Amino acid sequence: MTIHSKILEIIESRGIGEEMFDEFFSPKPRLAYDPFLLANMREGVDLLLKAVDEGRHIVIYGDYDVDGITSTALLMKVIGSLTENVSYYIPSRLDEGYGLHMESIDRIRDDGGEFIVTVDCGSSSAEETAYAHSLGIETLVTDHHNMSGRRAEGLIINPRMEGDTYPFKGLAGVGVAYKLALAVARERSVPGPLMAEMLELATVGTIADIMPMTDENRTLVKCGLRSIHLGCRNRGLRELIDRSAPDYKNLKASDISFGIAPKINASGRLGDAALGVRLLLSDDEREIRDCCNELIEANRERRRLQDDAYETGSGMLDDELNKGDFVIVEINDSHEGVLGIVAGKLREKINRPVVVISRNGDTYKGTGRSIAAVNLYEMLDKYRDRFISFGGHSAACGFTIAADRMDQLREDLNRDIRMKLDESPELFEEIHASDAEIDPDEVDLALAEALQLLEPCGKDNEMPVFVIRNAEVRGWRFLKDDDKMARFSIETSDGRSVDSVIFRNAAEAYEAVNEGRVDIYCNIEINTWRDVRKAQVIARAILPAGTE
Repeated sequence: MTIHSKILEIIESRGIGEEMFDEFFSPKPRLAYDPFLLANMREGVDLLLKAVDEGRHIVIYGDYDVDGITSTALLMKVIGSLTENVSYYIPSRLDEGYGLHMESIDRIRDDGGEFIVTVDCGSSSAEETAYAHSLGIETLVTDHHNMSGRRAEGLIINPRMEGDTYPFKGLAGVGVAYKLALAVARERSVPGPLMAEMLELATVGTIADIMPMTDENRTLVKCGLRSIHLGCRNRGLRELIDRSAPDYKNLKASDISFGIAPKINASGRLGDAALGVRLLLSDDEREIRDCCNELIEANRERRRLQDDAYETGSGMLDDELNKGDFVIVEINDSHEGVLGIVAGKLREKINRPVVVISRNGDTYKGTGRSIAAVNLYEMLDKYRDRFISFGGHSAACGFTIAADRMDQLREDLNRDIRMKLDESPELFEEIHASDAEIDPDEVDLALAEALQLLEPCGKDNEMPVFVIRNAEVRGWRFLKDDDKMARFSIETSDGRSVDSVIFRNAAEAYEAVNEGRVDIYCNIEINTWRDVRKAQVIARAILPAGTE
């Protein structure tokens, strides 16, 4: 295989050695680990199959995000191929919140549930699993979240659990569910077509949950995307793709991130996450069409609510920054389901960790997003005893806290962030990193096609960023009657023009362009218009030449 010199430069800089070269570029990667290497997998499969054989009512208990929804649908299909005595339960984001709840367990018991399998949650649910066991309901927890403090009673399958020696810790919740399904398929006959469908669901959940696109995840996602490209066995997912992406045959991880996942997520954010599960389980054309319609409309409403809340939060930033660099914004008149996205957008604006809180009587609910340099989970876990509930990871968190404890938490977190800033004065400096420098003359279709060898791109295998230095910009025009997006061209030495676009902060970029030549940090992609394929620059940042 002949690899473009720029691709070789990139993979060398990312530390991809010769031993991984063939596996990394293979269209049929083979890097996958035996599911029984996960601690408690053997015991978990035996327990689950015993429940199947005894005809017990099994309930898949999921989470309301895309990872939880795809995990729930995946296990519903696999266990449903062995028994009809299986159902699912997704807690309401608004009324119940994340994870297991005693009230939910009561509902499951009242509906005849006898065995709960959690997906994407449950590792730290000590009291809740104990309560289920006291009612005679056995539990099997499958999860991927960090574990600290008390752990759930009974069997837990989680690669992040202390003592687990599974070779890869970066599985999504749906990745763990997929491993359980593979282990079940070792013991019982599971239809072959269902195995491909499981891969598709695992692919969507892994991408949506922003898991590392390396190691075993890369194999899983590559194979799942290939199944989608061949037609997509899951009929609900295929319909949603057809209505959300240009072409299922060329669907990329980024298409799932920005086109598919937000629609599946919208149901859980604004109301009933079970809508997403119904879509992925259905084979009925009318039901699939109706579910897609509802998801698309919910996503439109989500965007409207999100934009309103973002405007409200943006107006509070200056006051909050005067209090410190750990920013806590209180937004009480917005839909709770969009506040996590708002926290992320505010973080992007100020390059600080941001938590958005909303008051509900005597408590606050908070959802946070952080920058790469600040581990949000570690910062908040230090005060775990103050929370009514708390969970998350380095980049995101969620919690509930008594209202009278909020001011002290804000004060303590701002003190902690000041200490971090004293140790690392560059903590909040926005560094524009690149994988390689490139001349405008080198931007062509051959390079854009070669870059597709690095797909699927995502966390820890990001789409390559190039820097074009001292570029001359021509033909600037803003798009959609606002100053966020713009099209322009970059001049080459031989008089060609390279089509270019910027999708955010276009007004700030235009100020730099007006000063003269610029440095452009960008991705390079293929743009297809009326069957004509051309290389296109996607600008991420435009700075006056020589700024960095």
